[in-house]
Amino acid sequence: MPVRRHGRTWEARVQSAGTRLSRTFASRPDALEWERHARRRIADHRVGRTPAYSLEEALERWLKGEAATLRSHRHLINIVAVIYPFARGHALTEIVSVAEAIKAAGIGARAAPATVNRKLAALRRVARLAHRQWGWLDEPLGDRITLMSGERHRHIYLTPAQVQKLALAASGRVRDAILLAALTGLRRGELLRLKASDKRAGALTLSETKSGRPRLVPLPPQVASIKLPLNLGESKLRVGFEAAREKAGIPHVRFHDLRHTYASWLVQAGSGLTVVRDLLGHSSLAVTSRYSHLSDRHLRQAVKKLPAVGMARRRKKAA
Repeated sequence: MPVRRHGRTWEARVQSAGTRLSRTFASRPDALEWERHARRRIADHRVGRTPAYSLEEALERWLKGEAATLRSHRHLINIVAVIYPFARGHALTEIVSVAEAIKAAGIGARAAPATVNRKLAALRRVARLAHRQWGWLDEPLGDRITLMSGERHRHIYLTPAQVQKLALAASGRVRDAILLAALTGLRRGELLRLKASDKRAGALTLSETKSGRPRLVPLPPQVASIKLPLNLGESKLRVGFEAAREKAGIPHVRFHDLRHTYASWLVQAGSGLTVVRDLLGHSSLAVTSRYSHLSDRHLRQAVKKLPAVGMARRRKKAA
């Protein structure tokens, strides 16, 4: 029997290629629904079709997978809990329409753009993973999920002197982490996951990234000799960094501001936005464009190339 009572719950079972899949549910209808989806996926696999997954399944996989490794995991659980009522009963292929429904609900409730965008960003991330890594989507639907405009981003850019002061206020591996963050732009999680094998020929090669795409980041001479791994946990880095920023007299600075600082230095040094995008591992130039205001060099260079069409001054007639 594919669905049967199991104590106070209901267990659904499906047999495929000698492997038995099972899952427990609080109600019989939920168990039957899962069993139907499971059988449909098995049939799809047999004929070479992309299986039809539900949006709820995709959200659950994300929470148990990539999201579980992030420091913001608890916050993401709360965000997904708000998404679930919109996602219930929808296929993963309907994720764009679900995102639009969330956006419309947020506008109707006069919610702040930042509040709505947290939910939209979660859906976009799930869609991109489902397409690029899981093989659950045939199309890049994540690219069709757009965030609301009007959100105010917090960006603090440190000077070289401030970064040096912050690093000197720290000690040991925390100091190394600060210098690496400021001179490579790596995210906190990327830094903590670094292995000795990730450093080759004066560069870092990252395989686990937020965008899902590998990334190569050359190492400046100042940090090329730092040994990996850093052997730091989230807690030790947080405590060490907070103590260092207090000692340096910049208590408002966050660790992620070092990544923004790296981007600002690149732009001010004349690097193009495509270069900054690739070094930071952004998914698109739209994300990187937030730093475009930091340099007007490309604007001045463009204007200098305009043809000389000015009118020469007329000489004053002699009296």
